[in-house]
Amino acid sequence: MKHNLDIQTFNKIKKIFEIKSWETNDDQKSLFMRTCRTLKLLDNNEQEVFLQLLDMMEYYTISDYESLLITVLKKMLKQMKVNKFYFSPIISNRKNNDIKSSLLVNYLLKSNSFHYDSDLSNMKMILQIDLTKTKINKVNETDSYLVLVDDFIGTGSSAIKSAKYFINRGVDREKIIILSLVTMNKGKENIFEKGFKFFFATESLSLSEKIDLHKIEDNDIFRKNIEIISKKLGVDTKDFWGFENSEAVLSMVRVPNNTIGAFWKGKKKDNIPFPRFS
Repeated sequence: MKHNLDIQTFNKIKKIFEIKSWETNDDQKSLFMRTCRTLKLLDNNEQEVFLQLLDMMEYYTISDYESLLITVLKKMLKQMKVNKFYFSPIISNRKNNDIKSSLLVNYLLKSNSFHYDSDLSNMKMILQIDLTKTKINKVNETDSYLVLVDDFIGTGSSAIKSAKYFINRGVDREKIIILSLVTMNKGKENIFEKGFKFFFATESLSLSEKIDLHKIEDNDIFRKNIEIISKKLGVDTKDFWGFENSEAVLSMVRVPNNTIGAFWKGKKKDNIPFPRFS
Protein backbone atom coordinates (compact mmCIF):
# COMPACT_ATOMS: atom_id res chain seq x y z
CA MET A 1 0.00 0.00 0.00
CA LYS A 2 1.35 3.41 -0.97
CA HIS A 3 0.97 6.50 1.20
CA ASN A 4 1.25 10.18 0.41
CA LEU A 5 4.17 12.37 1.35
CA ASP A 6 2.78 15.51 2.93
CA ILE A 7 4.65 18.80 2.55
CA GLN A 8 6.02 18.64 6.11
CA THR A 9 7.55 15.19 5.56
CA PHE A 10 8.94 16.21 2.17
CA ASN A 11 10.57 19.26 3.73
CA LYS A 12 12.07 17.11 6.50
CA ILE A 13 13.70 14.89 3.86
CA LYS A 14 15.09 17.93 2.04
CA LYS A 15 16.43 19.38 5.28
CA ILE A 16 18.26 16.14 6.16
CA PHE A 17 19.77 15.98 2.67
CA GLU A 18 20.84 19.63 2.82
CA ILE A 19 22.47 19.24 6.26
CA LYS A 20 24.36 16.19 5.01
CA SER A 21 25.24 17.89 1.70
CA TRP A 22 23.56 15.09 -0.24
CA GLU A 23 22.31 16.03 -3.68
CA THR A 24 18.59 16.59 -4.10
CA ASN A 25 17.30 16.17 -7.63
CA ASP A 26 14.28 14.71 -9.41
CA ASP A 27 16.12 11.99 -11.34
CA GLN A 28 14.01 8.92 -10.59
CA LYS A 29 17.12 6.84 -9.88
CA SER A 30 18.67 9.40 -7.50
CA LEU A 31 19.20 8.82 -3.79
CA PHE A 32 16.70 11.56 -3.05
CA MET A 33 13.88 10.10 -5.15
CA ARG A 34 14.61 6.57 -3.92
CA THR A 35 14.26 7.85 -0.35
CA CYS A 36 10.96 9.51 -1.20
CA ARG A 37 9.64 6.26 -2.68
CA THR A 38 10.72 4.37 0.45
CA LEU A 39 8.76 6.75 2.64
CA LYS A 40 5.65 6.42 0.45
CA LEU A 41 5.52 2.73 1.40
CA LEU A 42 5.27 3.64 5.10
CA ASP A 43 2.54 5.13 7.27
CA ASN A 44 3.02 8.43 9.12
CA ASN A 45 4.56 6.90 12.25
CA GLU A 46 6.89 4.66 10.25
CA GLN A 47 7.93 7.65 8.13
CA GLU A 48 9.01 9.50 11.26
CA VAL A 49 11.07 6.50 12.40
CA PHE A 50 12.71 6.14 8.99
CA LEU A 51 13.56 9.86 8.96
CA GLN A 52 15.26 9.41 12.34
CA LEU A 53 17.28 6.56 10.83
CA LEU A 54 18.11 8.68 7.81
CA ASP A 55 19.33 11.43 10.11
CA MET A 56 21.73 8.91 11.68
CA MET A 57 22.97 7.66 8.30
CA GLU A 58 26.55 8.30 7.16
CA TYR A 59 27.40 8.28 3.46
CA TYR A 60 31.02 8.29 2.28
CA THR A 61 31.34 8.88 -1.46
CA ILE A 62 34.38 8.33 -3.66
CA SER A 63 35.29 12.01 -3.22
CA ASP A 64 35.76 11.35 0.53
CA TYR A 65 38.13 8.43 0.04
CA GLU A 66 41.33 10.33 -0.72
CA SER A 67 41.04 12.65 2.28
CA LEU A 68 40.25 9.71 4.58
CA LEU A 69 43.20 7.79 3.16
CA ILE A 70 45.53 10.74 3.72
CA THR A 71 44.31 11.02 7.32
CA VAL A 72 44.89 7.37 8.17
CA LEU A 73 48.28 7.20 6.41
CA LYS A 74 49.49 10.15 8.47
CA LYS A 75 48.35 8.40 11.65
CA MET A 76 50.24 5.28 10.64
CA LEU A 77 53.43 7.13 9.70
CA LYS A 78 53.48 9.09 12.93
CA GLN A 79 53.40 5.93 15.03
CA MET A 80 55.41 3.47 12.93
CA LYS A 81 58.50 5.68 12.29
CA VAL A 82 59.40 3.91 9.04
CA ASN A 83 58.69 4.89 5.44
CA LYS A 84 58.61 1.61 3.50
CA PHE A 85 55.34 -0.30 3.26
CA TYR A 86 53.97 -3.12 1.12
CA PHE A 87 50.23 -2.59 0.55
CA SER A 88 47.77 -5.35 -0.26
CA PRO A 89 43.94 -5.34 -0.38
CA ILE A 90 41.99 -7.15 2.32
CA ILE A 91 40.57 -10.25 0.62
CA SER A 92 39.10 -12.85 2.95
CA ASN A 93 38.53 -15.51 0.27
CA ARG A 94 41.14 -15.55 -2.50
CA LYS A 95 39.18 -18.15 -4.47
CA ASN A 96 36.37 -15.61 -4.93
CA ASN A 97 36.89 -13.56 -8.10
CA ASP A 98 34.45 -10.77 -7.14
CA ILE A 99 35.85 -7.22 -7.26
CA LYS A 100 36.26 -5.90 -3.71
CA SER A 101 36.31 -2.32 -2.44
CA SER A 102 39.74 -3.00 -0.93
CA LEU A 103 41.13 -3.12 -4.49
CA LEU A 104 39.87 0.43 -5.02
CA VAL A 105 41.57 1.65 -1.85
CA ASN A 106 44.79 -0.07 -2.85
CA TYR A 107 44.68 1.58 -6.28
CA LEU A 108 44.03 5.02 -4.77
CA LEU A 109 47.48 4.82 -3.21
CA LYS A 110 48.79 5.58 -6.71
CA SER A 111 47.20 9.05 -6.52
CA ASN A 112 49.41 12.10 -6.99
CA SER A 113 47.77 13.62 -3.90
CA PHE A 114 50.16 11.71 -1.66
CA HIS A 115 53.16 13.14 -3.49
CA TYR A 116 51.77 16.66 -3.08
CA ASP A 117 51.78 16.22 0.72
CA SER A 118 55.10 16.79 2.48
CA ASP A 119 54.24 14.30 5.25
CA LEU A 120 53.52 11.50 2.78
CA SER A 121 55.73 12.23 -0.21
CA ASN A 122 58.71 10.31 1.19
CA MET A 123 56.74 7.10 1.73
CA LYS A 124 57.94 4.17 -0.31
CA MET A 125 54.80 2.24 -1.26
CA ILE A 126 54.88 -1.12 -3.01
CA LEU A 127 51.37 -2.04 -4.11
CA GLN A 128 50.64 -5.74 -4.50
CA ILE A 129 47.67 -8.08 -4.73
CA ASP A 130 49.80 -10.84 -3.22
CA LEU A 131 53.43 -11.23 -2.15
CA THR A 132 56.09 -13.47 -3.64
CA LYS A 133 58.32 -15.43 -1.28
CA THR A 134 61.10 -12.94 -1.98
CA LYS A 135 58.92 -10.00 -0.95
CA ILE A 136 57.73 -11.86 2.15
CA ASN A 137 61.38 -12.27 3.16
CA LYS A 138 61.98 -8.56 2.57
CA VAL A 139 59.03 -7.62 4.78
CA ASN A 140 60.32 -9.87 7.56
CA GLU A 141 64.00 -8.96 7.27
CA THR A 142 63.96 -5.22 6.52
CA ASP A 143 62.59 -2.08 8.15
CA SER A 144 59.20 -2.37 6.44
CA TYR A 145 55.64 -3.59 6.99
CA LEU A 146 52.82 -5.29 5.12
CA VAL A 147 49.69 -3.09 5.23
CA LEU A 148 46.32 -4.71 4.50
CA VAL A 149 43.82 -2.06 3.37
CA ASP A 150 40.05 -1.69 3.02
CA ASP A 151 37.50 1.11 2.99
CA PHE A 152 35.33 -0.26 5.81
CA ILE A 153 35.72 -2.74 8.64
CA GLY A 154 32.58 -3.94 10.41
CA THR A 155 33.20 -7.08 12.46
CA GLY A 156 36.86 -7.35 11.49
CA SER A 157 36.48 -10.96 10.35
CA SER A 158 37.58 -10.33 6.74
CA ALA A 159 40.64 -8.38 7.87
CA ILE A 160 41.65 -11.10 10.32
CA LYS A 161 41.20 -13.85 7.67
CA SER A 162 43.32 -11.83 5.25
CA ALA A 163 46.05 -11.37 7.85
CA LYS A 164 46.02 -15.10 8.64
CA TYR A 165 46.45 -15.85 4.93
CA PHE A 166 49.73 -13.91 4.90
CA ILE A 167 50.84 -15.37 8.23
CA ASN A 168 50.33 -18.86 6.78
CA ARG A 169 52.47 -17.80 3.81
CA GLY A 170 55.28 -16.76 6.13
CA VAL A 171 54.80 -13.09 7.03
CA ASP A 172 55.66 -12.41 10.68
CA ARG A 173 52.54 -11.39 12.64
CA GLU A 174 54.25 -8.31 14.11
CA LYS A 175 55.02 -7.12 10.57
CA ILE A 176 51.34 -6.88 9.59
CA ILE A 177 49.31 -3.67 9.81
CA ILE A 178 45.57 -3.45 9.14
CA LEU A 179 44.33 -0.13 7.76
CA SER A 180 40.79 1.05 7.05
CA LEU A 181 39.15 4.34 6.13
CA VAL A 182 36.18 3.70 8.44
CA THR A 183 35.70 1.14 11.20
CA MET A 184 33.11 0.07 13.72
CA ASN A 185 33.98 -0.52 17.35
CA LYS A 186 33.30 -4.26 17.12
CA GLY A 187 35.83 -4.66 14.32
CA LYS A 188 38.39 -2.51 16.11
CA GLU A 189 38.10 -4.59 19.28
CA ASN A 190 38.36 -7.91 17.40
CA ILE A 191 41.46 -6.81 15.49
CA PHE A 192 43.23 -5.49 18.58
CA GLU A 193 42.25 -8.65 20.47
CA LYS A 194 44.12 -10.68 17.83
CA GLY A 195 47.21 -8.56 18.43
CA PHE A 196 47.38 -6.73 15.09
CA LYS A 197 48.39 -3.12 14.59
CA PHE A 198 45.35 -1.22 13.35
CA PHE A 199 44.86 2.28 11.97
CA PHE A 200 41.67 3.97 10.75
CA ALA A 201 40.61 7.46 9.71
CA THR A 202 37.27 7.58 11.50
CA GLU A 203 34.92 5.39 13.52
CA SER A 204 31.25 4.78 12.72
CA LEU A 205 28.83 4.16 15.58
CA SER A 206 26.39 1.25 15.55
CA LEU A 207 22.64 1.78 15.66
CA SER A 208 22.61 1.04 19.41
CA GLU A 209 25.30 3.67 19.99
CA LYS A 210 23.49 6.20 17.79
CA ILE A 211 20.19 5.59 19.58
CA ASP A 212 21.92 6.57 22.82
CA LEU A 213 23.57 9.57 21.16
CA HIS A 214 20.30 10.81 19.63
CA LYS A 215 18.48 10.24 22.94
CA ILE A 216 15.68 8.15 21.43
CA GLU A 217 13.09 7.91 24.22
CA ASP A 218 12.00 4.28 23.95
CA ASN A 219 14.67 2.00 22.51
CA ASP A 220 12.42 -1.10 22.38
CA ILE A 221 9.58 0.65 20.54
CA PHE A 222 12.04 2.27 18.12
CA ARG A 223 13.58 -1.10 17.30
CA LYS A 224 10.17 -2.72 16.92
CA ASN A 225 9.24 -0.02 14.41
CA ILE A 226 12.44 -0.70 12.46
CA GLU A 227 11.44 -4.36 12.26
CA ILE A 228 7.96 -3.39 11.02
CA ILE A 229 9.52 -1.09 8.38
CA SER A 230 11.96 -3.81 7.31
CA LYS A 231 9.15 -6.32 6.83
CA LYS A 232 7.14 -3.80 4.78
CA LEU A 233 10.14 -3.24 2.52
CA GLY A 234 10.60 -6.99 2.03
CA VAL A 235 13.79 -7.38 4.07
CA ASP A 236 14.60 -10.90 5.26
CA THR A 237 14.65 -11.28 9.05
CA LYS A 238 18.33 -12.29 8.97
CA ASP A 239 19.20 -8.93 7.38
CA PHE A 240 17.25 -6.66 9.75
CA TRP A 241 20.35 -5.66 11.72
CA GLY A 242 23.06 -6.32 9.13
CA PHE A 243 25.75 -8.99 8.88
CA GLU A 244 26.30 -10.67 12.25
CA ASN A 245 23.98 -8.05 13.81
CA SER A 246 26.57 -5.35 13.17
CA GLU A 247 23.88 -2.62 13.20
CA ALA A 248 25.89 -0.37 10.89
CA VAL A 249 24.16 2.82 9.76
CA LEU A 250 26.37 3.90 6.87
CA SER A 251 27.19 3.51 3.23
CA MET A 252 30.56 3.65 1.55
CA VAL A 253 30.75 3.81 -2.28
CA ARG A 254 28.80 0.57 -1.93
CA VAL A 255 26.70 -0.03 1.14
CA PRO A 256 28.23 -2.79 3.30
CA ASN A 257 26.05 -5.74 4.26
CA ASN A 258 26.77 -4.80 7.89
CA THR A 259 24.25 -1.96 7.45
CA ILE A 260 20.70 -2.43 8.73
CA GLY A 261 18.60 -4.01 5.99
CA ALA A 262 15.96 -1.26 5.69
CA PHE A 263 18.48 0.88 3.80
CA TRP A 264 19.60 -1.66 1.19
CA LYS A 265 17.90 -5.07 1.28
CA GLY A 266 14.34 -4.30 0.16
CA LYS A 267 12.48 -6.49 -2.32
CA LYS A 268 12.48 -3.77 -5.01
CA LYS A 269 15.79 -1.98 -5.50
CA ASP A 270 14.09 1.13 -6.89
CA ASN A 271 12.26 1.61 -3.60
CA ILE A 272 15.24 1.63 -1.22
CA PRO A 273 17.85 4.38 -0.77
CA PHE A 274 21.13 2.41 -0.91
CA PRO A 275 20.64 -0.77 -2.97
CA ARG A 276 23.60 -3.10 -3.43
CA PHE A 277 24.39 -3.71 -7.10
CA SER A 278 26.60 -6.55 -8.31
